Parts: sequence; C-alpha cells; structure tokens
Amino acid sequence: MDEIYIPGAGGSSWWNSEFVCALADTHRHLGHLIKKEQWHGYDATHSDEALKGFNYLGAFVDLAAAKLAVELAVWGVPADQKPLGAESGFIN
Repeated sequence: MDEIYIPGAGGSSWWNSEFVCALADTHRHLGHLIKKEQWHGYDATHSDEALKGFNYLGAFVDLAAAKLAVELAVWGVPADQKPLGAESGFIN
C-alpha cells in the first residue's frame, strides 16, 4: 500500500492509501477516513457521545467531501483556510 504525503496548513498532512486516509500533524492524529462502500469519516480530536471512540462524522461518496468534513470537525474551517501557524486539534 503506497502512502502519499500531501502537506497541509500549519504542519498538518493527509496520508492517503486506497482504503485509509489519515490527517495528522507533528504531534498527534487528528482524524481519518476508512473506505468500505463509501468513505467513513472520524474526528480523532473529539470523542463520540458514549465516550468510547472517535467522533463519527458520517459516510461520504466523495473523498474530497469526506476530507472536508474531517477538517471542519477538527478546525472549524477547511485546511486551506486555516491561518498558517495555527495550532491543530481542539477548537476552543
């Protein structure tokens, strides 16, 4: 499985393979996508309601829409609109 490094704003990056994409910065895992019939998105900076796992964001047909959902959940804005040098992770 090949990994492709795509630099993001503020040191965050998407690591992509055929069935898994993960968003991370130099300090932590921020979110990920798992491909089944559709892309399933998870926000790794927030717990689910039961406090047993990552916050599930839903299923997406389009990979770009799934990545955008993760970025919005993590930062509140898409990665390309995040100010340079802004901290990744939790939104206060």
